[in-house]
Amino acid sequence: MKNLLTIAGLAVLAALATALLAFVALQVLPCSWFGGASEGACGYGATFAVMGASPFVFLVLMVGLCIGYARRQAKQAKSEP
Repeated sequence: MKNLLTIAGLAVLAALATALLAFVALQVLPCSWFGGASEGACGYGATFAVMGASPFVFLVLMVGLCIGYARRQAKQAKSEP
């Protein structure tokens, strides 16, 4: 049960980090990367690009956090008598 709660917590952490990265990307990336500024095309392009990349960022962060947690748990298990 502890491991499931830890994984759920890591998922929430990965989701928050992904949302923060998406927000920063929408604020920082130049409009010229996503098309012209006419009729909001730039905003739509940036929004859809971030929406497309966010699931991949979430998965990479989630897998990385779970691997780090598993390695730390294995290291602690070896060090305990």
